[in-house]
Amino acid sequence: MQDKSKFLILNPSIDGLIKVLEKSNTQYTKNGPFEATILLGDVIPEGKSIPKDIELQAQTYLSKDKLDISEEIKEKIVDDRSLIDVKANLTYSRPPYCIIRLKSNLVFMILNDIKEEHLSNIPTDVNIDVIISNNNWPSAIAMKQNVTCGNEIIDKLIKQFTPRYIFSHSKSFFELEPFKWDNGIVTRFLSLAEEGSGEKWFYAFSIGILQDNDLNLNLINNPFMKKRQIEEDEKETEAKKIKVVTPDKCFFCLSNASTETHMIVSIGSYNYLTIAKGPLTRSNKDLSFSGHGIIIPIEHIPSIIATNLLAQDSPIFQEQLKYEKSLVEAFKQSKFKLVFFEISRLSNIHKHVQFIPIEEELLEKFQNSLDLRVKINNTKHKKNQKLKFKKCTEEDLELKKILDESDFISFKIYHNDKIEFHIAKLEESGNVDLQFPRRVLAHLLNLPDRIYWDKCQQPKLKEMSDCEEFKKFYSNYDFTK
Repeated sequence: MQDKSKFLILNPSIDGLIKVLEKSNTQYTKNGPFEATILLGDVIPEGKSIPKDIELQAQTYLSKDKLDISEEIKEKIVDDRSLIDVKANLTYSRPPYCIIRLKSNLVFMILNDIKEEHLSNIPTDVNIDVIISNNNWPSAIAMKQNVTCGNEIIDKLIKQFTPRYIFSHSKSFFELEPFKWDNGIVTRFLSLAEEGSGEKWFYAFSIGILQDNDLNLNLINNPFMKKRQIEEDEKETEAKKIKVVTPDKCFFCLSNASTETHMIVSIGSYNYLTIAKGPLTRSNKDLSFSGHGIIIPIEHIPSIIATNLLAQDSPIFQEQLKYEKSLVEAFKQSKFKLVFFEISRLSNIHKHVQFIPIEEELLEKFQNSLDLRVKINNTKHKKNQKLKFKKCTEEDLELKKILDESDFISFKIYHNDKIEFHIAKLEESGNVDLQFPRRVLAHLLNLPDRIYWDKCQQPKLKEMSDCEEFKKFYSNYDFTK
């Protein structure tokens, strides 16, 4: 029997790091020794200190997720090395990637914010046993599980190196059944929940240099290998009926007992205004809150068309406009202009219009960002509906026709006392990239790491603070008072 090395993967909460490190030491004593321990997520972000009162028994590696790294760690970065010793047995792995060869000759790759331009720098003559993805899931697995946290760059690395383990993190624990490559390697994918979530947040395992030949595994089709069956499954999925979500289960319905009322800014007669969960923009020196908000109908409707009323006759739509104009007036006191965006479809669960603040000088580049994302959508993602945006004003008759009769994606820019629309008509069926508006605006703002809201979630206390700051900012313009 070959010798195997033991490893421990943990996903600490930001405020629970000491508890997690104590757990790591306990596991080392009871179930170790571990050749290495890996910490997922934002372990020691900006504003947090390196833990000094605990000695680590296992060599431990940390990286970062969406938040900036601690100032104390930044101070230790004095050259271009990818591994930075933080303290005894604690090492920081710098973005975008780091390859770690351990004493056992097993090799780990830690990824963070990996992009296409980084791939040419990664050596190809190395066998990677374990890949740690600290931002996103592989796109193939994300698509298989119908979640929106996939990154195709990770897929390229996985197909190149065929690791035996892939680890990431998410709100809930998830483990994919093992799958096999043509070279005989079997791969397992696990995504750990966060410590304190009530779900599995740490995982210990052992592997040797050689691949185990376990003949009793229940293997699934390799999600990274294109097969005709995948296309057949997609057609079958399109043919399925739309899942009905009732108001008591709807994330946007006030009648849902789980509604996060600490995020509500204002409630009108037909709509309410809330800050966005996982905002694209963040608070900064010029704005004390993120400014990313949502206008949501109180009634559980997928779109205005579903009410059988023209937009001009809909009290929901008219109050939505009232909210928009009052928000535009409020933001005139800042250096920001507002962009409203919406994906309106009869197949939606609950209609909503989002908005974000953008510095005025950036608005001149909006068309370039839109054109780029349209080109990528139409050429690289062939299963998506082809998008063609029309630029128009609010008096445009074709705009009114689309609003009254069709599904659509729209951007509405309030700029220099003018309203500029960019709208694309959608077909009733066919795939639509639900992240498309956010991709456009993330490109405009140069925030490629903030496309997916669930990767940008803030602590509840920060959400409460943002909401209170928004209320103060908006108070003199809130027509519901």
